[in-house]
Amino acid sequence: MLKNYFLIAFRNLLRVKTFSAINLLGLAAGLACCLLILQYVNYELGYDLFHEKVDRIYRVRYDNWQNGRKTFECAAAVPAVGPALKDNFPEVLEFVRLFPIGGVVSRDVEGSLISFKEEKMQVANASVFEIFTFPLIEGNEKTALEGAEKVVISQRAAKKYFKDEDPMGKTLKFMGRWDLEITGIMKDVPANSHIKFDFLISFATITNLWGEDTENSWGWYDYNTYVLLAEGTDVNAFQQKWDKWLEEKRGEGWRKSNSKQAFILEPIDEIHLYANLLQESEPDEQGDGDIVYFLSLIAVFILVIAWVNYVNLSTARAVDRANEVGVRKALGAKKAQLVRQFMLESIILNAIASIIALAIVIVCIPYFSELTGRELTLSVLGEAWFWSVFFLLFMIGSILSGIYPALVLSAFQPVVVLKGKLRSSSSGILLRKGLVVFQFAASVLLIAGTVIVYQQIRHMLKQDLGFNIEQTLVLQGPGITDDSTYSETFETFKNELLSEASISKITTSTNVPGDEIYWTRGIKRMQGGPESFTTIYNVGMDYDYVNTYEIDIKAGRNFSRDFTSDNKAVIINESTCKILQYETPKEALNEEVILGGDTMKVVGVLDDYHQMSLKNVHQPMVFRLIPASNSFYSIKLQTAGISASLGRIQEKWNTFFPGNPFEYFFLDTFFNRQYQSEERFGTVFTFFSGLAIFIAGLGLFGLSSFTARQRTKEIGVRKVLGSTVSNIFLLLSSDFMKLVLLANIIAWPLCWFMMEEWLSAFPYRVAISWWIFPAAGLLVLLISVATVSYQTIRAATANPVDALKYE
Repeated sequence: MLKNYFLIAFRNLLRVKTFSAINLLGLAAGLACCLLILQYVNYELGYDLFHEKVDRIYRVRYDNWQNGRKTFECAAAVPAVGPALKDNFPEVLEFVRLFPIGGVVSRDVEGSLISFKEEKMQVANASVFEIFTFPLIEGNEKTALEGAEKVVISQRAAKKYFKDEDPMGKTLKFMGRWDLEITGIMKDVPANSHIKFDFLISFATITNLWGEDTENSWGWYDYNTYVLLAEGTDVNAFQQKWDKWLEEKRGEGWRKSNSKQAFILEPIDEIHLYANLLQESEPDEQGDGDIVYFLSLIAVFILVIAWVNYVNLSTARAVDRANEVGVRKALGAKKAQLVRQFMLESIILNAIASIIALAIVIVCIPYFSELTGRELTLSVLGEAWFWSVFFLLFMIGSILSGIYPALVLSAFQPVVVLKGKLRSSSSGILLRKGLVVFQFAASVLLIAGTVIVYQQIRHMLKQDLGFNIEQTLVLQGPGITDDSTYSETFETFKNELLSEASISKITTSTNVPGDEIYWTRGIKRMQGGPESFTTIYNVGMDYDYVNTYEIDIKAGRNFSRDFTSDNKAVIINESTCKILQYETPKEALNEEVILGGDTMKVVGVLDDYHQMSLKNVHQPMVFRLIPASNSFYSIKLQTAGISASLGRIQEKWNTFFPGNPFEYFFLDTFFNRQYQSEERFGTVFTFFSGLAIFIAGLGLFGLSSFTARQRTKEIGVRKVLGSTVSNIFLLLSSDFMKLVLLANIIAWPLCWFMMEEWLSAFPYRVAISWWIFPAAGLLVLLISVATVSYQTIRAATANPVDALKYE
């Protein structure tokens, strides 16, 4: 019996090749897209899950209020928080502080210096290995970071500096000053970790350098702090207990300074998608929970659209298969046997489509990985979750897409069928129309959503940033310098570069636009304004920074060599003016402010410019004169002959700063990297939206084909009675057009709501234009008309004699 079922199933599939091909292509494409998106979603949701104690690891987030306003939410807490938690609460088993650091790391190999500028470095307590799962290949986890000037390096760093040598016990020089003894080799940190590093330096190293503030300060908030909670801890109850303790111990001091601190426990597995705070460990790789949600929704849409195609086409073919059902029932076939037959056809078709989908996934994973910017590899084929999802989707698809057509076809009455009186039921027609409406509502939603995403991205990229970003080459300053001669060396280097015809301006600064500022100080007016200090972001710059970046001066002047007192002067931006409660920028001029512990005079007020991307609001900033800063050198460079110019700049660099790696970037690329996640989202959103519409179009093409066939005799009669081709085309197309119009009515408000929710995360956002929705609807209408036009025109131009000669 089973063999007979298979034979009949394959014969039916081969008999209607177009129907089978459309279903196969739609199901395979839908399943492949769904699997690719689910792999991306699984990767994003899987961040930090490799830690064995992940369910008990929490990061301490720092929220700060000053003068009645919330000033920031920061991923880095203060040093005193970790010990306060561990010493006073049995729920906290251990804590670790991570202090991000970067600089030049070098190794002397037989008199030749190997140097690299390293950014992936962390200073850490020895407890880092007790809390996190960063296994050591060599070294003792308990003692590797005990004592000063110890370092644990990754396999990648070991290969980079030592190749095939054993690094254990050897030393690396950091910033040309500190010899770090290698006490451990650890496995490379997984790609889906929100903390990435190649070097772990012992915490005692900075304690010896900077003093006890690294252990007990309540104000210095550059330390990412994590705690390990005891099993069974109620986190919400513990948070309330911790908040109460803070109020009791620090409340009086807060009230005196008109400020408040809150330290909130965040689950480590939610940081990547939902944190997005100041001073994140990997801000450029930070995920977005909304993006994961939207892509998951697209995956569902695509797969459901493919399943809907199968149901629509199968039920539309019901009349064609009616005689088969009638004859088989007349010969004694039971309903259950027919249901099994039609379900088997669905299973076979879904099985073939699943195999094709799997092949598509294998071929497309490298390209999809590049598209999303995530390390998605074929190793997923060895993971149990992938095959579980694969078989689950296959089974769901086989059942959902097959059960309704099977029940419809098996329910035909043989007497009615064999007399030729079978007509499509109103309920079946209504279901098909409902499914078509769903398909095109999803298509309209995806098209409109894609347009809005690209509008927002373009808005952020094209917005006036308040400074000149063009033709700016930025050199990362030398990490190894002689402090006694650096100023003179830099001035000579600067003059040498300015002698080049291709270089017009050079400036040095502690930060450049697009670089998150970690240097903060409290600021307060000497007279008037808020009673207590407000935290503000500091930028050190030389005399040429404002002119090089063409930042507008709203009041006052720039730093000048003509004023020897400028070493005690500051320039502020408009946001700082407002915080200090000056009525106008001019009112702030020549006013004295306390910055940290120094009294400074305000000599200028700059226009607010976007130090960070348009995903952030303007921050209050203060600019200090530091002509000898060595963090960044910004060079205004002609684009013509840029390779030759870079070569000459590197030659001079090697002359003036030997032993320092020559590293540079172009500012526009560096600044716009902040929009990478949105740009990738736009690309992925567009790609899969197009596929969803294509799959929906496939189903509509097949449905219009069967509709035209079922109405062949009607068309013949109408043509004999004088109907034109255009009349018949409108007749056959109008039903589909009405469904598309209904789909628009459903999709528009739904799309508006969803995209408003997405846009609400941006402080500088576009308004959703009304025309997007009718434009998306019109596009879908044109696609649907183009899809059905071939079949309808073909039916309309057919010779009516062929349709009526047997009547």
